[in-house]
Amino acid sequence: MTYHQKITNEIVYSLCIKTTQLLKETQDKLQKITWTNGEANLDTEYSQLACNCCSNAWDITKQIYPEYSKISIVCNPPDINITFIYLDGSRVNKKIELKSSKSLKMPGSTIKKLDVNQPLIYCVRPQDINGEYRIRCSQYHNAMGESNIDLFQDRTPRPLINFEKMNDIEDSTPFEYKEKKYWIEHYANCALRRIDIATQCQKSWQDDMITIIKKQIIEDYLKNKSIEQIEEDKLSLQIENVII
Repeated sequence: MTYHQKITNEIVYSLCIKTTQLLKETQDKLQKITWTNGEANLDTEYSQLACNCCSNAWDITKQIYPEYSKISIVCNPPDINITFIYLDGSRVNKKIELKSSKSLKMPGSTIKKLDVNQPLIYCVRPQDINGEYRIRCSQYHNAMGESNIDLFQDRTPRPLINFEKMNDIEDSTPFEYKEKKYWIEHYANCALRRIDIATQCQKSWQDDMITIIKKQIIEDYLKNKSIEQIEEDKLSLQIENVII
């Protein structure tokens, strides 16, 4: 391979995994970071440390994937903004998003501007000053959602980020591409699941609305379809699910 080897989303995700591993090993440096100032969150030092780990991780990654050995990187806060630099001077920009909190869940980015395939590193800060900093990584879409019964939101959704839905380094999942509209399917499935297990959810007006919509769709479908057409649709759906 030449130095024109394309920087793929998969290789950036691999870089994220290695960066997370190195970041977990810097517990002493994480403890020295000034994370807050009053009520304000200060992630500057965290971002710089993560950028340093990313630079070191790229050196290791190039040993594993020699086809990228001629490509250098520059990492800059906020988050980890990576510029991949080819020998001919051409550049490719990628990003690994950083989150930190003392909670296992926190507000994420507004879905309208979000790349759900983007790598994400989440640091859970300890309650005890001498406690361990827990760090995981995943693609953004793997961490989205508080549960499988999330409610609709009254504006463009800003899904919570859930540390417990992410993987430890030793159990990282392969890169999986998702369309931007993936989040719509997530909320649709949550809405349907809520009305199936209504006794386990706090009641919402949304549940009544989905129940009515579901009832109306079924009634309209049955009214306008013959038994033969229904059987054909069932067969078609079975084939489609097998293909998927």
